[in-house]
Amino acid sequence: MNLAKLKVGINYTALILLSITMIFPFIWMFMISIKPKSEIYSGKFFPTSFHFDNYMRLFTDTNILLYLWNSIYVSLIIIVIQIVSAILAAYVFATFQKRWVKFCFALILATYMLPSAITYIPSFILLSEVNLLDTHMGYIFSESISIFAIFFLRQAFIQVPKDVVHAAKLDGAGHLRLIFTVYIPYCKNAIASLVLITFIYSYNNYMWPSLLIKSEENMFVTIGLRRLFMSQAGYGMDFPLAMAACAVSLVPMLLLLAIFSKRIIHSMANLYVNK
Repeated sequence: MNLAKLKVGINYTALILLSITMIFPFIWMFMISIKPKSEIYSGKFFPTSFHFDNYMRLFTDTNILLYLWNSIYVSLIIIVIQIVSAILAAYVFATFQKRWVKFCFALILATYMLPSAITYIPSFILLSEVNLLDTHMGYIFSESISIFAIFFLRQAFIQVPKDVVHAAKLDGAGHLRLIFTVYIPYCKNAIASLVLITFIYSYNNYMWPSLLIKSEENMFVTIGLRRLFMSQAGYGMDFPLAMAACAVSLVPMLLLLAIFSKRIIHSMANLYVNK
């Protein structure tokens, strides 16, 4: 009994230490954001006075709200397109057992092994041919299909009970009815996890948008933060403002995580239970 309590205590202690290690950079970022400029290199963790006016300057002196809006609404559009296309493709790869279907799935997975940087030049040339450079539509078009999303949902779809699928077919269900009444309800937790993963990837994407987007009004939050760091935090001039921008940029992801956290936990639990 004492040994069991000791193991539980060790586990909780390890979890607490790991949690503190992971949370500390965010706490440090917030503390820097509310410090005056004169205390940045003082070596003190807590500021002598709290300067929340750094956040007021962020909203009045920069275009952070425009960057946030561009990133959020573009990410939401990409989520809808990727989820719909992934559901349709995953259904085909999970239910059709023909050789050409398996070959296409293997070919898609093979392309996923290629570094994403290889696609930058062909994608850039293609978008330039159709006059979609420096536009949100061009970025959305280039991110409309996700191989990871197809693979992720295909693995979830093959775990749907065959008896339920056969019962729906005997009831006269076609392909679309099977997708919307059987596969999506059974895999809603996996889809919720995929929504969060897709949003985080699209919201945090920097390299490809930095090559594609150049105008101020079309910039995303990642490009805007980079510009803010170069203009405000260069040589340590205004780190509190830059840290305030980083803290504000985390809010959409934290809200989405709070909304989908339970479904993500259920999705992971169901995955291991089924195994």
